[in-house]
Amino acid sequence: MQKRLKIASRFEEMERALLQIEALARTLHLAPELIDRLLVVASEAITNAIRHGNREDPAKQVLITLDTRNDTVELCVEDEGPGFDRERIPRYNPDDPEMLLRPYGRGLFLMEELADEVFYEDGGRRVRMRLHRR
Repeated sequence: MQKRLKIASRFEEMERALLQIEALARTLHLAPELIDRLLVVASEAITNAIRHGNREDPAKQVLITLDTRNDTVELCVEDEGPGFDRERIPRYNPDDPEMLLRPYGRGLFLMEELADEVFYEDGGRRVRMRLHRR
């Protein structure tokens, strides 16, 4: 089953999209732990798309695709921004005390920790994450 959402680059729209993702996940009877992981990675990816990709320009859109298969849930979030090179973004180190106090910088880390697979595509304008049912 595949669900596609397009939202304007506004955080109010993100909240609506997350509610739709959660409702769909519940109708598919996904495990609560999987739903929790899905909502965190979705929130981080959509936040990054709005803030960093589209620079909070409400004229630009974020495309969200949720694709469920027997053993996998795949979430794809795509923005209209310039993209980025993941290798040029410093890796978050949770053991570094200075990192704990920063109000930003954990999104990619959380996505990479909670998703089973993460792919940065189209020059960094699209992130595809797979979560396996356990």
